[in-house]
Amino acid sequence: MSDFRERAAADEGVQVIAFRIGGELQACDILLVQEVVTKSAIHPLPDMPEHLLGVVRLRGELVPVVDVAPALELKLEAGRHAVLVTEVEGGRVGVAAEAVHEVMTVPPGAFREAPLTGGYLVGVARVDAQLVNLIDLAEILRDQATLSHGEKP
Repeated sequence: MSDFRERAAADEGVQVIAFRIGGELQACDILLVQEVVTKSAIHPLPDMPEHLLGVVRLRGELVPVVDVAPALELKLEAGRHAVLVTEVEGGRVGVAAEAVHEVMTVPPGAFREAPLTGGYLVGVARVDAQLVNLIDLAEILRDQATLSHGEKP
């Protein structure tokens, strides 16, 4: 079980960053996200796996940007994307989102665990009259890194 799953399940309140993928409001552990990039274009690269959209240039560094929507059984809507820059397994990776909203605190009592286990959905929370899907973004990124190296998770 991941640290984020444990903290969310404790239902003592957890900070998340909210963003849209597939038109749905998602949120992940705020501790995973280093920064949000909204003004940089994603530059596509040839001959890459489908989930790798390209790279963004960030202060001289090229950061790969991935599409995690298929892992959530969603489709990333077309258009310009915001990028959540994370650090996983010692490297920086960007996650494409339709929009990034805000940092939210999931208050105690607002969290409900996912009804099925084994997926990336940690649970659902009601925050300010909105339902927010809490996802384990670190787990998705670890699995995608494993698959891109030809290994099976």
